[in-house]
Amino acid sequence: MNTKNWFARPVFYVVMGLFIVWTYTVLGYGDKAAAFFYPEDHFFENVQFIILVVAGGLTLYAFWLAYKNRQALRTHWIKLAAYLALALFFFFIAGEEISWGQRIFNIATPESIAEVNAQQETNLHNLDIFEYSDYFSFDRLFTYFWLGFAVIVPMVSLFWNRFREFAGKYIPISYWAMGLLFLLNYAFVKISKIIYGGIYAYSEIPLAQAIKQTKELNYYLLLACLSAYFIWQLKQRIAAKSAEG
Repeated sequence: MNTKNWFARPVFYVVMGLFIVWTYTVLGYGDKAAAFFYPEDHFFENVQFIILVVAGGLTLYAFWLAYKNRQALRTHWIKLAAYLALALFFFFIAGEEISWGQRIFNIATPESIAEVNAQQETNLHNLDIFEYSDYFSFDRLFTYFWLGFAVIVPMVSLFWNRFREFAGKYIPISYWAMGLLFLLNYAFVKISKIIYGGIYAYSEIPLAQAIKQTKELNYYLLLACLSAYFIWQLKQRIAAKSAEG
């Protein structure tokens, strides 16, 4: 284990795990805390936007590193495209989270969009076709994404070398233990519904929405950590190639 790899150190997982658990305890802090953290354009949503922009910027930097050193690292063009697509994906989610600045700039929702948008906002993830789908809501699609990208692929790669060699040629593979934090966050979504079902009383924001804001904050933070890991991973490979001469 490389001692410079913070993502392989237990302290990283202890700190991140405690942070995830703490964010859910906010559900029991009372109405004043709920009013501060959970409504749209308030603390959690603003922090989500910032984290996603940072994650997008970090992934763009990873793309630049991979592209700049593509010959030395023999990086497949599909893997380069994966870095770029991931960065654009983060920027896209950031825009969706704030409805592309609609409320910030006081822009009215076009009538044609308002008629088919559950929240009458200028975004895609609240369109009726997604909002009322059992299997293809944006929330479920995002779950499929992190489950595959941050949990299944790294875990399979840990135990199956041939899969790791094949998949690693075309996509960046995160550190396997990071997937445990994603699963921890998912578990606390379920646990919080049980613990705070009879405690949470803020009438302006339903408990389900407050939990959703919390889980998204944690997922986005973990994705930003993955982006930082990809940069570390690339720099390690670049340094190793330079040492070879």
